[in-house]
Amino acid sequence: MNAETEKFIDIRENFSKILEKVQEFNEISAWNFYINSNEENLKSYEKVQDEMTKLFSDKQTYEKFLSINKNKLPAHEQKQLKNLLKAFDERLNSGELFKALEKKENEIAQKYNSYIAKIDGKEISKPELSKILQTEIASDLREKAYDAVVKGGDLIAEDLVELVKMRNEFAKTKSFDNFFDYRLKEEFDTDIKFLDELINQVYSGAKNKIETAQQKTYNELKQIYGTEKLEGYHYGLLTDSNPEKEVNKILENYNIESICKNAYKGMGYDIEALIKNGNLTTDLYPRKGKNTHGFAFCIKAGQDARILANLRNDSRSIDTLNHELGHCIYDLGLSEELPFIDREPASSAFTEAIAMMMGDLHKKENILNDIIPSDILTRYKNSLKDDEANFISKSLLIIGFERELYKNPTQNPAKLWADLRLKYRNQDFAQNNEWATIPHYLSHPAYYQNYFRAALIKAQIYSHLNKTLGNITENTKTAKYLKDNIFSKGATIEEYDLVKHLTGRNFSAEAYINTL
Repeated sequence: MNAETEKFIDIRENFSKILEKVQEFNEISAWNFYINSNEENLKSYEKVQDEMTKLFSDKQTYEKFLSINKNKLPAHEQKQLKNLLKAFDERLNSGELFKALEKKENEIAQKYNSYIAKIDGKEISKPELSKILQTEIASDLREKAYDAVVKGGDLIAEDLVELVKMRNEFAKTKSFDNFFDYRLKEEFDTDIKFLDELINQVYSGAKNKIETAQQKTYNELKQIYGTEKLEGYHYGLLTDSNPEKEVNKILENYNIESICKNAYKGMGYDIEALIKNGNLTTDLYPRKGKNTHGFAFCIKAGQDARILANLRNDSRSIDTLNHELGHCIYDLGLSEELPFIDREPASSAFTEAIAMMMGDLHKKENILNDIIPSDILTRYKNSLKDDEANFISKSLLIIGFERELYKNPTQNPAKLWADLRLKYRNQDFAQNNEWATIPHYLSHPAYYQNYFRAALIKAQIYSHLNKTLGNITENTKTAKYLKDNIFSKGATIEEYDLVKHLTGRNFSAEAYINTL
């Protein structure tokens, strides 16, 4: 280790001692705000965000990092230095703009989380709305449920567009044309040309499958509703040909948490013990003032992870809970021996890959064998191919819309959403603010491309794990294997290098395309 590297590590570690405490408080405040978005929790969250801003506004520490000759550092330490300088630069050189962005985002989140959907004057939760749209045939009730969902988007649509404009102003201070490009490159270290290549490769390989699945759904829905013109509220119904409908009917009498805990037990994880020991905290069911999405929070790597969800007894909730548990076992598997700033997953896409792989297990492996009759379960597992086709078209819509909105936030977002929805989803109905209900646009800008890349990573990883361990929910060595080969390494290995290190093959879309 050369003198410059020693100097950097000394400065990094002294700074990390303070950063670790502030970041832990920040995550706890975020958790409290997400599970209960009242005024008191908002103020507490903003107060801790101010502490983080103060920490990264310390010019003396910034100048210490600036004094490091990055060319004399190893590659990994160069990346660490780059990320630290970026965090300081955001606060020191664009501090007022950065603070204004945080404030605006929190205000919108509080407004959206406080929204109470109603049908005919009666309050109704998001899971209840989802159930209506999955199971109800009556068009009048479906329309009311769909409108209740979209009204949540109506509530914040103008604010979101204003936030996009503000974010773009911030990105311009960093010499980027727009905030999407800024986040893609600076936050997720992803090249737009490489992303486009992956998208084009997957889309070309899946286009026929996507179109076939969409046409089948379109024809079925037209016949069911007896109409030649489908509207937004017609979509989302689980038709008789979809085995998920039969699976959900059976699952109404089962405990989703138990199913997921048993699946993880088969991999060598004792979820009950993690909860009892305080390593894992869960808030799993809907209520007023709570964020309506699903999130995992890493409060302290290796020690404290938490799950927010809005479950009900159906297959999608198995996917959701297994997914969020996947994030948590990653966070709890991070080695506490690592430098603090390496105590995080290899990348956002990599932790999503693990989570998405876990979310697939009820269709990949046998965790429902004792619950679902074999003939139904076989058809249900085979439907995973349609799920992936749907995922691709949905991803291209969400990614494409966000990218284009940041390029030109003065355009009509409802029209942009409708145009891209027709292009990728083959759905042609009235323009509305459905786009504003996508939670990532507010809280995780430019993030959805991580799910897309994660889908490719998960396929390559799972193929390797299955060959090495067999069905991972039937091998209690899985937990140790994942921790030793992925989780414990934290961010010390780049995402695609980790794929190759684990599987012995370069990252590619091949394994994913082969699953379609």
